Amino acid sequence: MAPSRRIVVGDLAHLRWAMEPALHGSTTAAAFVESGLDPTTDGLSYRLFAVAGPDDEAQLVESDARSPRWSPDGDRIAFLRRSGFRWIPACQTLAGEEVPLTAPPGDATDLQWAPDGDRILVVSSQVPGERDVDLPYRIESSRDWQYPARRSAWLVAPGDDPLPLPIAGDVACARWSPDGKRIAVVSDDGVDRDMSTATGLWAHEVDSANTECLVPPATPIRTVAWSPDGLAVAYLASARDNAASALAELWVIDVATLARRRLAPDLDRSVGSPVRGDDERAIGPPILVWTPDSSSVLAVYAEGGRSRLARFDLDGGWEDVIADERCVLEFSLGHAGLAFSWSDPLTPGEISVLDSATGADRRLTDVGGELASLVDLASTTRISVIASDGVEVEGWLTTPSDGPDEVPLVLQVHGGPHYAVGQRFSFDAQRLAAQGLAVLRANPRGSFGYGQAFADGNLGDWGGRDFEDLLDLVEEAVRRAGLDANRVGVIGESYGGYIAAWAVASSDRFCAAVVENGIADFLSAAGGAIGPTFWHSELGGAPWENPALYLERSAITRIDRVTAPVLVIHCEADATCPVAHGEAIHAALREQGRDVEFLRVPAEGHFFNVFGALTRRLVRTSALDEFLVKHLQPLVPAIRTNREEIAT
Repeated sequence: MAPSRRIVVGDLAHLRWAMEPALHGSTTAAAFVESGLDPTTDGLSYRLFAVAGPDDEAQLVESDARSPRWSPDGDRIAFLRRSGFRWIPACQTLAGEEVPLTAPPGDATDLQWAPDGDRILVVSSQVPGERDVDLPYRIESSRDWQYPARRSAWLVAPGDDPLPLPIAGDVACARWSPDGKRIAVVSDDGVDRDMSTATGLWAHEVDSANTECLVPPATPIRTVAWSPDGLAVAYLASARDNAASALAELWVIDVATLARRRLAPDLDRSVGSPVRGDDERAIGPPILVWTPDSSSVLAVYAEGGRSRLARFDLDGGWEDVIADERCVLEFSLGHAGLAFSWSDPLTPGEISVLDSATGADRRLTDVGGELASLVDLASTTRISVIASDGVEVEGWLTTPSDGPDEVPLVLQVHGGPHYAVGQRFSFDAQRLAAQGLAVLRANPRGSFGYGQAFADGNLGDWGGRDFEDLLDLVEEAVRRAGLDANRVGVIGESYGGYIAAWAVASSDRFCAAVVENGIADFLSAAGGAIGPTFWHSELGGAPWENPALYLERSAITRIDRVTAPVLVIHCEADATCPVAHGEAIHAALREQGRDVEFLRVPAEGHFFNVFGALTRRLVRTSALDEFLVKHLQPLVPAIRTNREEIAT
């Protein structure tokens, strides 16, 4: 049946995507999670499914559950179950019988079966200690104020109380050795969290509680994986400390000799960093999986705006396993083959399996099929331009499927600023295109996917070379697609919010801007929760070392030049980009008598666009759409407002 209507704001509540594939190691069984926004709970929902084999239908294991993990014998499946405002470990047999587990304190973030199947290793996050909320209190670290939670590792077994592992620091990752005698742990033990983002790698002996440092803290280590033969540990580590732009490199350490070697040293890409999108896939810890013969490691990486899955051999060579137009996001290796979640511009997220016996690529899920059959989705094409310094810059242009000639253009700038966007589904792009607006998503200088020099390309130069890249792409999109050069808007969140404010304060190219959770003033930002470990790298030093740059590149210092209408959207609980930045932009534009609106979002944080409540996201989306339609005036029939959609 042909799609019958355009996508609308309310369809946010109907989006579904498949995630977290899990194949069993010795059977054809698979598990996965279906996620989406649930109107009944006003938040993200998660439903855990299991599939016995390629010809079987998926069976619901449990609602409000995620992170499936098969037991070594395949008779049980462990997972995280929602319990109020936290996640706790749970377990069921394949017959659906509950295996009683006592949850450790806090919010469980990860779990892994012991090789013997008797215990589960759980990482849980909690705020240490207690304080009287009515009295003044002292802090040692700004991060303790905004990000006080610490993660710890626990052993959980049926019928027993949870056993904490004596591992100091904030535990980022913990993994069993194949013989079950040791646990590889990534922790920031001994690191000043205000001054360094480094973590180290330790091997903890379960029975003796002895701990050996394998890799001292020097740069951030993001994840680890034991080789099946137990002789080595693979890990991802950033190339530099305190540098968000530093690519993640894949290393292997021999646990006996502590000799280390970097795999694929000639791959100038960030290993473990997929292309980002509208949902949480690619935000969490990256995935590393060894092949059964311990000869290579599987991981994803962004090649421009595409996420590829590659095999990295111990001899330094590497090759792509999946490198097509889909963005590979997560994966699992098992007896049935290789399962992977993916997205493309027309598909929010499905799971496919690369069959180990036949090599065939078959779809395991179709969770987005119902919505896709009802709505008309716009096409997305890659465009690129050669910048003035000879570097190619690329973007993705989504255009209305039935719009008139010379439609308006919206430039959407991603956050980070160092992650990449590209060949993933974008609800914003599809929805705005349905309202007669072309949407250009771009990877300017600073984005991952193009090498270390490109990722470093906006350090000390926010609003400089990166902004020139965006302007060049806008002109190329207008020229190539026949868009209306006089009706161009800019929107963005976080770093993208900064660029949106900078754009209308530095150029008359844009006739409307939406500044969402952005930065207005670098001097105040440098003293915030993400502090010197971020800003000193991004801006090339401390404020007292280069105060002129901090002032010069702050949008607030040139806010008097803004003539375009501005919508400010800011979350009141944003610790990364505090709401004071949105307040400053709004107040300054009001003082100048400019056309400005301010939408404050209560109770939401920096990742509002991923984890926020559905009702608040619908109000935000409606406000953004109404603002852009008002000021860019696309020539298409009006789409109903959010309130009307909710009422029906």
